[in-house]
Parts: sequence; C-alpha cells; structure tokens
Amino acid sequence: MLDKTIDSALANLRRDLIRSGGDGLEHVEALMRLRGVPMPRVMPPKKPDAARYGQMRRLIYAALRDGPRTAPEIARVVAASRPEITPEEALKRTWNALSKMKHEGLVGREGRVWRLARK
Repeated sequence: MLDKTIDSALANLRRDLIRSGGDGLEHVEALMRLRGVPMPRVMPPKKPDAARYGQMRRLIYAALRDGPRTAPEIARVVAASRPEITPEEALKRTWNALSKMKHEGLVGREGRVWRLARK
C-alpha cells in the first residue's frame, strides 16, 4: 500500500471522527503525527437543507421573469419552492444570492425593487 493512501485514509478517518464525535481520535492523530501528516482544520459538514449548485439563482430568475419584485416577494417564491427552510431563512438566503448576482451583473436594484439586468 502506498504511503499517500495510508495518509489519506488517516486524514479521512480523522475528519469523520471529528464530525461524528467518535472514539479513537487521539489514536488517529498520534499515528498522523508519527507519519508527519499535516492535520488541517476540519470544516463542519454541509447543512442537510443546503441548496444544490445554482438552485437559488434559478428560483430568483423564475421569480423575476414576471417582472420586478422586492426581496421579500422573491423570498416568498423561494420559500414556496423549498418547504424544508423557514421563511426567515429563505429571506436571508435570497438576500445573499441577490447580492452575489448583483455583483456579477445578473440583476439590478432600483430602490427596493430587484429586476433582471438589461443586456
């Protein structure tokens, strides 16, 4: 077995133990220290209600296709399409997506009303 395979397996085992809170983490880290494997920070797992890539943009495009709307109106469309999130979370995620889309020039804002960017 290759050294990099063992190192990768130890790193993956460490990540899984940290996320699940399992036993034996100190043993895995001791093995990693002995082998000289770096121990990077472990990111938390993704939320189970995280949107798939591009889903928020598609929902926002669908909401703005009928004309300009305010962010709460767009968030209501998002909340209707994604019942697993609360209306407050839908508004927060809508604002984040609109901000990113505005920065990329995909949507524009006139006062409180959002619209699709003119090309």
